[in-house]
Parts: sequence; structure tokens; C-alpha cells
Amino acid sequence: MELTHLFLGSFLAGLVLGVGAMLFGVERKAKAAPPHPGAEPPTIGARLTVPNVAAFATLFGAVGYLLKRYTALGFAPTLVIAAALGIAGVVGAVLVVARWALPGVVSEVVDERYLLQGTPARVTRVVRSDTGAPSAYEISYDEKGRQHVLPARSLDGAPLAQGADVVIERVEEGYAYVEAWSVVERRL
Repeated sequence: MELTHLFLGSFLAGLVLGVGAMLFGVERKAKAAPPHPGAEPPTIGARLTVPNVAAFATLFGAVGYLLKRYTALGFAPTLVIAAALGIAGVVGAVLVVARWALPGVVSEVVDERYLLQGTPARVTRVVRSDTGAPSAYEISYDEKGRQHVLPARSLDGAPLAQGADVVIERVEEGYAYVEAWSVVERRL
């Protein structure tokens, strides 16, 4: 087998693996609870993962092919240079992820108020004030197959009828702030 075929095969295999990793993902289920704010970022070790193999194979193949095609280097120097640049590329990518991407993810604080944002709900009860105007509502929404009930307020102050379809914007101080589905639908 000619060396050029090895490099082209490696390059194509790396591309296929990389595209597969992008399409199907590489995440695994967490074994421990999510880290709390201020926790140390997870360590990145030299692991044999699909993205690492794909990066190495792609770089090894591309560099090797270019060296074979455009230089007069022999078999051994071409393999060594291609392998070294493939390894350097993987190490560089791992360092970028470890130093830049992971610390940002670990330090990200989830705003609990917006966890239900966009969840459809239905007004199940209208609570009226002394003047007879609606002051609050009770809504019902489905999450993971279970019905939940929350006190609610209209986001824009517009009155809502019992049985009206609404969308949760946020939950703050025990109240879900909701907007009529018809209003949300117009914006879509």
C-alpha cells in the first residue's frame, strides 16, 4: 500500500469520525451531582475519545498527505512529522477546552426563575380582588407526565379568563408570570 493511501484514508476516517461525533454527540450521563458554583473545573486527561481520535486522524492524514505530495522527505520523517503534528493538534484542542470552555461552563449559574420559561399552561382559577378585578390566577401545567399547580400573575397586566391557554415566562417569589398564548403566537 502506498503511503499516500494511508494518509488519505486517515484523513477521511478522521472526517467521518468527527462528523459522527458532531451528529450523535459524545456526552455521557453524569455519575455525580452537578458541581456547585465555585467548584474546581473537571480535569481533562489524555483519554482516547472519539473527538480526539478524529482530530488526530484528520491532522495526521492532511499533514502526511501534504508532506508526501509536496516534499522529498522519506518514509520515516514524513510519518514522524505527521504524527507529531497530529498529537500537537489534539493536545492544543484539549488545552483550549480545558482552559477556556470548561471553566465557563462550571462557573455558569442557572437562573432558577427561567427554568419553566416557555412551558404551556392553562388558567384553572381566577382570584378576584375586592373590586372584582382579577388579582391573581392559578395555573396548571404538565411536566414529565405530572400535573403541577402554581399561583400566577399576568405578565402584562391583561386579564386572563379561566380555561385560557397561557405560557410561563418566569417564576418569581412563588408566582408564575404568564402571558396569553394568543399574544405569544402572534410574535411567532
